[in-house]
Amino acid sequence: MKRLLIGALLALPLTALAQDKFTLQLNWFHLADHSPIYMALKKGYYKDEKIDLTVVRGAGSADSAKKIDLKQADLGISDAPTVITAISKGANLKIVAVVFDKAANNVFFKKSAGIGKPQDLIGKKIAVPPADSHRVLWPAFAAINKLDQNGVALVNVKPEGKQAIVAAGEVDASFDLYTSYAIWEKVLGKGNVGHLLWADYGLPIYGHTYFINTETEKKNPKLVERFLRATHKGWRDAQASPREAIDAMAAAVPGLDAEALFATTPQIYDLCITERSRKHGIGWIETELMQRTIDITFAQNKPDKQVKAADVFTNAYSSRIKPLK
Repeated sequence: MKRLLIGALLALPLTALAQDKFTLQLNWFHLADHSPIYMALKKGYYKDEKIDLTVVRGAGSADSAKKIDLKQADLGISDAPTVITAISKGANLKIVAVVFDKAANNVFFKKSAGIGKPQDLIGKKIAVPPADSHRVLWPAFAAINKLDQNGVALVNVKPEGKQAIVAAGEVDASFDLYTSYAIWEKVLGKGNVGHLLWADYGLPIYGHTYFINTETEKKNPKLVERFLRATHKGWRDAQASPREAIDAMAAAVPGLDAEALFATTPQIYDLCITERSRKHGIGWIETELMQRTIDITFAQNKPDKQVKAADVFTNAYSSRIKPLK
């Protein structure tokens, strides 16, 4: 019997046993919008697609874009404007799916800061990490809202230090993603957090995306398709059971505050699950909205090289996995 089993295994083609090693570069440290990846890992969806996945924490969208351009990872997560800007500067990148169908760019502050509209940011000090995607989009946001950029002081801060520097009163506010709302409440206290979601003030554009190096696309397009199929199954299941997805990530990544992360999930699925994804599948990209994202990204800063929607994205690897109704 043992000889028969060994013989059967030897007779299997190598492709039935081998798994493709694949590295995912996150945009940030682990947040709730990364939990669907861990749901997919828990459910075995990457294994089913013969993918041996490694997840690497990030240090900002710009850093993620740089690492994928240098082929230090296979696929990355980054804000659409950051990827678009990198492409305009010659980076060999292509967006293959959206994560946030509506951008989560946002500014947080204490309610006592006297900020109720974008114009109130004038004269304020705002914390933002050097490689943060908000820096890419800030000139466009300022222009749309008729803000003098020189009237706002941007203060460098480490990604993990944004809440503390605002709580200590060293700055008036911080740029941070809307999906971090519950984390801000934990630090500043419930009822004490104010925020301005940029999408509510003239920036209805794409937010986070999954993107690849174009050489990776040419070398193994089916691998990209398999990754997205497994990942979007994870998103579908995480939408159905966000608690399970958060717990799966917390079990894999030591030190996470699962309760605080779980509290952010309503904002995440509000940004990710839209009529577009219900119609076409999770991650689907619409040409008109991508072109609008490009136009707003370069509203104030002329690109090094002109780009159009067809240059920056493709739906060729869409999983067509649809969310819950």
